Amino acid sequence: TAYSYGSFFYPEMPMKLPMPEGLDFLTQYEELLDMGFDGIKMLETKTYEMHHYGIWVDAPYFEDYFAKCEADGTHIVWHVADPETFWDINRIPARHLARGWYYGDGNYPSWEAIYKAVFNVLERHPKLKINFAHFFFYSEHPEWLEEMFQKYPNVGIDVTPGAEMYNAFRDRNEFYREFFIKYADRINFGTDVIHCGSPTGPLRLSAVYNFLTTADEVTVVDIKTKGIALPEDVLEKILHKNFEAQAGEKPKAMDRDKLQNYIDKYKPYIKNEAVIAHLKELGMM
Repeated sequence: TAYSYGSFFYPEMPMKLPMPEGLDFLTQYEELLDMGFDGIKMLETKTYEMHHYGIWVDAPYFEDYFAKCEADGTHIVWHVADPETFWDINRIPARHLARGWYYGDGNYPSWEAIYKAVFNVLERHPKLKINFAHFFFYSEHPEWLEEMFQKYPNVGIDVTPGAEMYNAFRDRNEFYREFFIKYADRINFGTDVIHCGSPTGPLRLSAVYNFLTTADEVTVVDIKTKGIALPEDVLEKILHKNFEAQAGEKPKAMDRDKLQNYIDKYKPYIKNEAVIAHLKELGMM
């Protein structure tokens, strides 16, 4: 299944201004789905992206795009914020601090402000079909997830690490086993493994799978947790049936000519040398 990863191209411009004609989000969305993508992956509310681009998803320049997604029933995989601990110098894991992922110095949007923007969008478009990645970084607040599920019928989450959430799953093992069973229709499998050749891919996949299917001690990324051994009917929903219901059982065919036209339209704006090199390898630049 192909999702436009990222999800949109941004020219080198301050996002506090409207997008230029022809580069707006609605136009890009229509181009991407027309060429054969099955859904949209949004990183616009990941903390660094918001800081770098000045993006606020509840601003007017997103409105037509979200309205069209809601009307079309397009599936969105959406990354919101980061773990709450990334704003707390006393709680952020050392490996994440070393990567520069501390956001509590006043230079980044607050954790609360990011979620407020997302819920503003949901208030306007309550039927959006969304999977919030990494358990929505709400593993310490399952009651907030329950409130969201009750209010928004097409919103779900996935178990993609965000490894910190596996601490919560370990510490409240029986609670979370019941939570997964109760909300089996709202939870998707996920790993963050983006290609088959990833050296850590098989380990990550098997760790998440074993967490769901066994009661064994499992290490997910660097978190030691305990499996929740879900019933077979619940596993079928989480492992594949939920996603198939949301995104379709088979990927759409990709129109390579339209993909090439899209690349030709946007490649004058591409500055990343690695992306340029990859497109050259594919014969697209």
